Amino acid sequence: MKIILKLLLVFSLFTSCIPMQKVPKDAKMADFFHFQKAKDYDASKWTVFLPGTGGLRIFKDTTHYYDVAKKLNAEGISVLLVDNVAAYKASKRDVDEEEPAQILWTLEEALKWAKQTGKIDPNSDGSIVGWSRAGLGLIPLANDAKELKNLYIKSIALFYPANGYEIPLKPKVPVLVMTGGKDRIVKVDDILKYMVAENATIQVYDDAYHGYDVESLKKGKYYRYIPFISKKHYLLKYDEEAAKESIEELIKFLN
Repeated sequence: MKIILKLLLVFSLFTSCIPMQKVPKDAKMADFFHFQKAKDYDASKWTVFLPGTGGLRIFKDTTHYYDVAKKLNAEGISVLLVDNVAAYKASKRDVDEEEPAQILWTLEEALKWAKQTGKIDPNSDGSIVGWSRAGLGLIPLANDAKELKNLYIKSIALFYPANGYEIPLKPKVPVLVMTGGKDRIVKVDDILKYMVAENATIQVYDDAYHGYDVESLKKGKYYRYIPFISKKHYLLKYDEEAAKESIEELIKFLN
């Protein structure tokens, strides 16, 4: 019974991250693509952010991904932020496909939009940064040399990436994986089992949990076996030191 309750709690935490706003019937995919220019804008220096389950919203936090993008902007890297959950819904795509395919199709459409509107140099190579559930699409992408070439992707960085399909990582471009040693949602043992590979760098922050880089999670999201009495078991929690170090690693990797 305890295991069932824990699973239900994890599910409720994931679903509560889903964007609260409804996607208007007349919305277009492009309404959910956001381009944040670098301080010294150069259309050939870019990266794409693919967030986790909730798109660009993490519970009530709507600024986390934009704040991370600002740090890259200061380094001369423009960022295409893709609110992929809402964008896919707005597309009204009528195809029976699993989530990895949905993520990759939305990524392709976002890059197409950015290139057609002149925000990204269509002949330049860029990178992708994915969080949590974005890993479902980005792990198979990292293994696909043809698709990487088609999308002009030169590297991929992943924060605590989900790999529910248990796909072994065999990357054709450099991949940086950053995760927490105490993550209960994406366990470090699973990352070490499936993602240790040539061309991949794995950084484990021993005392960090899922969502360790999200400052709005300072109080954390946790459960207790006995309400108000037993020990807190964190599922998501901010870790200032790990967050700072991982952003530094990310910038170094992208540069």
